[in-house]
Amino acid sequence: MSLHQYLIALALGTAISISAWCIVMISIDPATAGTLAFFIFYLTLGAGIAGVFTIGGTMIRSKKYAEEAIHAAVARSFRQGVMLSVLFLACLYLLSRDLFSSGTMILLVVLVGLIEFLMMSIRKEA
Repeated sequence: MSLHQYLIALALGTAISISAWCIVMISIDPATAGTLAFFIFYLTLGAGIAGVFTIGGTMIRSKKYAEEAIHAAVARSFRQGVMLSVLFLACLYLLSRDLFSSGTMILLVVLVGLIEFLMMSIRKEA
């Protein structure tokens, strides 16, 4: 699959996720919604955000790297897009439970940074 085809497929999936999230936002009342509704809310939002971050990272890296190294850049963009999406969703969840503070934010950012550092060090060893 070429980079262009990958970006088109990812953009289509991202558009579907964001559309599904908008439908959830319009059709579900948070006061009466159950656990499944909140799960679908966070799932569709997370998929949309991960797609946007992945597309952005891939486009930036495709300009920077040569064609033969683009597959590694795409994998890195996907991994970082998913991790940033999880970070964002974790912050939203903590906000909804009144558990969010600057300390928890710093802890989450450090945790994501350590995971990324671990992933980078594993790649260098392999």
